[in-house]
Amino acid sequence: MKRDPRIAWRHALAARALQLTYPAMNRLLLLPPEVEFATKPIAAPATVRIPTRHGDIGALVFSPTSEDIESQLADGRSPPVHLLIHGGGFITRYPLGEGNVARYLASELGCYVLMPDYRAAPQVCHPVAGQECYDAYLWVRGSGAAHGWDGDRVSVGGPSAGGHLSLGVALTAIERGAPSPAALSVEFAPVDLTLANAQRTSTRSRPIVGDALMDTVMNTYFAGADTSHPLVSPALHPALDRLPPTLVITAEHDTLRDEADRFADSLRRAGVEVTHRMFEGVDHGFIYHRPAEPARAAISLMGEHLGSAFRRSR
Repeated sequence: MKRDPRIAWRHALAARALQLTYPAMNRLLLLPPEVEFATKPIAAPATVRIPTRHGDIGALVFSPTSEDIESQLADGRSPPVHLLIHGGGFITRYPLGEGNVARYLASELGCYVLMPDYRAAPQVCHPVAGQECYDAYLWVRGSGAAHGWDGDRVSVGGPSAGGHLSLGVALTAIERGAPSPAALSVEFAPVDLTLANAQRTSTRSRPIVGDALMDTVMNTYFAGADTSHPLVSPALHPALDRLPPTLVITAEHDTLRDEADRFADSLRRAGVEVTHRMFEGVDHGFIYHRPAEPARAAISLMGEHLGSAFRRSR
């Protein structure tokens, strides 16, 4: 098993076990038909290869319908793109787990949705995944002519680890003077990794993101990292006021809720255009399983937020 040498073997084995079991768990428990909300037929994704500083990575590309593409071209613009960075604790590599969100956005917004298969622990540690996602963002912006999308209208977002990495993409763009995303969508993400497990609480006795999972994350992908670094804990970044319009979704029973709620408040105080909603009665990852109504409401909110940003950037 390939392992970054900063990761102890016992932690690497725990991460590898999660990698092996997650796809089967996803197929059995997540993405039931009730949480598929696309109203148009979206084809199976194509695959592309994206060059990054760490080597090529694969990516899935969900396309809008041919009718939607033709309609937008007739109006003088190619379809926009949403870079959807999958979750999975910085450990699992299963972009298809975000399939219901990708199909909905491609269907209802008429945008392309690209999902990079970034490298994860225990094979790598921070900052590899973040750098690959940022390189993928730059590639998307520069590849519009070759792939038929509008490289000037690119949003970024994702759930959990994907939300953390999405913030990293936007903040790195700010640091380097690159164009910012049109919008951000951050769903139930960890944003302050300086916090101890005891500071993350839930009203449920067995929350989805418990101490054992957080320990595995911190001892694998973030092994040896300075948790106060602003790309490790994006809530501490000094340039939050320069973020684009940002959607923050949290869940009542999620142990990551409080830090993300505080983060949304910090953005608002900094003058960022923020949409923030906490969904009651649900836990981490609720957009992928029953009950369907909270999932529908959250995914619809994502579509409204991103669609508004795409329209404004025309």
